[in-house]
Amino acid sequence: MRICPKCGHVDPIWWRPAAFHPEFSYAHTSSLEMLDTELWQLLRNKRPGEEVQLGEYIYWKSTRSKTVRRAWMEDLRLVGKKGSWQEKSHGGRQTKLTQT
Repeated sequence: MRICPKCGHVDPIWWRPAAFHPEFSYAHTSSLEMLDTELWQLLRNKRPGEEVQLGEYIYWKSTRSKTVRRAWMEDLRLVGKKGSWQEKSHGGRQTKLTQT
């Protein structure tokens, strides 16, 4: 749960910080169906990856799990949907595509 030190705004408890991408938050779709019905109505018929802007945040369904991701518009503009790890390498590990 995040609390703004300036204004004291408290994020709803169903939004959790993503483990490897601190600029994103996520919530399970089952939580949104019950607790944030307005947002769920906007996202329900969207394909995974399609964005919905609501206030200062952009929301989209995850492609791999039954979660909805959320990012502040400025953070998303800077890092993209793959997060801060998208530019990092895999430690020199060779994959099937790079092996010769």
